[in-house]
Amino acid sequence: MKKKIIGMIIVVVFSIVTLYLLLNSKEIAEFPELIKRLDIKFLIIAVLMMIIYLIINSTIIYVIGKEINDSITFKRSAYLSFVGQYYSLITPFAAGGQPAQIFAMKNKYKIPYSVGTTITVKKFLIFQVVVSLYAILMFFTKLHFVINNYSKLIVFIVLGLIVNLFGGLLIILLSYSKMIVVKILDFVILIAKKLHLSKYIKREKIMTHIDDYVKNIDEIKNNKKTMVTLIVMTFIQLTVYFSITYFIYLSLGQDGAHYIDILAIQTIVYVVVSFIPTPGGAGASEGSFYLLFKVFFSRDILLYAMALWRIIVYYGNMILSGLILLGVRIVTYFKKKNYIEGH
Repeated sequence: MKKKIIGMIIVVVFSIVTLYLLLNSKEIAEFPELIKRLDIKFLIIAVLMMIIYLIINSTIIYVIGKEINDSITFKRSAYLSFVGQYYSLITPFAAGGQPAQIFAMKNKYKIPYSVGTTITVKKFLIFQVVVSLYAILMFFTKLHFVINNYSKLIVFIVLGLIVNLFGGLLIILLSYSKMIVVKILDFVILIAKKLHLSKYIKREKIMTHIDDYVKNIDEIKNNKKTMVTLIVMTFIQLTVYFSITYFIYLSLGQDGAHYIDILAIQTIVYVVVSFIPTPGGAGASEGSFYLLFKVFFSRDILLYAMALWRIIVYYGNMILSGLILLGVRIVTYFKKKNYIEGH
């Protein structure tokens, strides 16, 4: 609860800062004119991209869940998807999403914690590998473009890529050799001891997680058809999500930029922000967008492009997820109340 409150405070603070920058920018006087020339059809497509992203997310949970537990339906998967979205958006490093989903599976659907953990771990493993490979693919596809336009930011970009790639590589290594990962862990612990930081690393606990991951990776590998399906779905999901910025670009009357350029830079924004410990990347997302997308958007509408993007992918998502969770809770309450009164 304490982490949740801190997360909400951080979100509110950065929201106020963003609003302040918008209201105090020199371009605020041009806002009515900007609204007039906004191409609604492209903005609607951007919103639809976000909805498709959420539908695919629900479908991925369903595909994984139905093979493990017969009680997992698409309707339940959609609810669990919104649970994950909401709690990921309000906690640092999106750390609250998976525990909230496991808790919801147990308390709402009576699905054992072990099954809930398996579902969330498998989804995480697939996502982490795909997003790491996706980011590397985009980076090297547009390497010349990145070097030419972001030479001063290249260190931060590469650092974000390394952090994401490291996670993906560890999972791939676990799928072939657990011993290599254990040796890496022991090497890290050895360095931590020399730096007097070993008390923060619990080897036994990490080994438990490694064993869990190996078990789930083996199960994924043994069902190649499902594995390929999940990889393809995750790839499409990421492409849809990263495409939102392109349709915002078009909705604001901008042209000249190639779709693949914006897709690649949006991918980089995602990986750079992913290791910033604020809820939903609050602050870091806005800053990264401003720095990386000023190459594409004219200066007079850059802040509004950033605001539209955050409204769709963050605030709109958080409000929608929160309202759905609240609605489900209210319906459940009245169902229980009517049941009690009827008996």
